[in-house]
Amino acid sequence: MNNNELHLSYHKENEGSVDIYQLAPGISISFNQIYTNNWTKGDSSVFSDQMLILNFCLHGRCDVSLAGSRYAIVGERQACVSTILPTKDFYYPGRRYEGVQCYIDRNLVRQEADHSFLAWMGIDVEETIRRFCSGNGLYLHRMDDTLMQLVQEVWKCRQNPESGYLRYMTVRLFYALMKMPVESESNPYFTRSQIAIVKEAEAMILQDLSRRITAKEMAQHFGISESSFKLYVKGILGDSYLAYFRRKRMEKAAELLKTTDRKVIEIASAVGYENQGKFAKVFAGVYGMTPLEFRRVQAVYENRQKNE
Repeated sequence: MNNNELHLSYHKENEGSVDIYQLAPGISISFNQIYTNNWTKGDSSVFSDQMLILNFCLHGRCDVSLAGSRYAIVGERQACVSTILPTKDFYYPGRRYEGVQCYIDRNLVRQEADHSFLAWMGIDVEETIRRFCSGNGLYLHRMDDTLMQLVQEVWKCRQNPESGYLRYMTVRLFYALMKMPVESESNPYFTRSQIAIVKEAEAMILQDLSRRITAKEMAQHFGISESSFKLYVKGILGDSYLAYFRRKRMEKAAELLKTTDRKVIEIASAVGYENQGKFAKVFAGVYGMTPLEFRRVQAVYENRQKNE
C-alpha cells in the first residue's frame, strides 16, 4: 500500500501494475497496465454485494464474468458496464490490457448520498444501471470518439493524478457514457472450458515459436472441430489463428533483433521460418522495413538515448 491511504498500488515485475485511487467513500478509479495472462482478483471483501463496475479498455483485451460460468471479452476501445462481481482471477488474452476502471459501491454511495460528489453533479448511479444493465447485468459497446478521448485524457494523468481532477473526469466519463447507445453490441459469450482451450493453446505456441502447429492439429489436441477452435480463437484473442500468431512471431523477432546479435537467419528459425526471404517479407509487412533495417534503426535510436 502506498503511504497515502487513499491509494492502493499493486506491482508485479514484468507483469504489470494496478493503481487504485479512492475518490470518495464507495467510489474508486483504477489504472490497469497488465502484461500477463492472469491477474488475481484479490480480496473479494473489498467488493460489496452491490457494485457497479465501469471498464474502459484502451489497449488489449480482458474477460468479464457472467452468470452460469459464462464470460464475455472486453476488447480494445470498448466500454463495459457491469453489476456482476468477479468470480475468478482475471484473464487477459494476448497478455496485454491497458485501461481505466471505476468501482462504485452502491451501498456506500446510498449511505453517503448527501455528500457524494456524483450526486452533487447530477449523476444517478441507479439510473445508469437501469439504462445499461437491466438485462443480464452486462453492457458492452465500442466507445464513441467523445468517450474515447476522455478515457485517453484520464489515462495520461496516471503517473501523478490529482484527486480533484480525477473526480471531475469521473463525472465527465459518466455523462459521456450516458450518451452511448442503450443496446449492447452483439458479443459472443464463452464458457470457462472454451476460454481454457484458447488459453492453453496460446501458452503452447508462445512457449516455443520455432514450432509450427496448425489449427487442425490444435483442434485435434483438444478434441474439438477445427471450425470451433478457430471461432474460439477469433472471439477470445480478437484475430484469426494465423494472423494472431504471425503477429506474435514478428513481435518476438523484433525483440531478438533489438536485444541480441543473432543473425537474421537464426532469428527467422527461432520464430518458425525456415526461409529467410519469406520471414523478411512478413516482417516488413508488419514493421514497414526489413529485419536489418529495423536493427539499424533501433541501434541509432539507442545511441541517441544514451547521448541525451
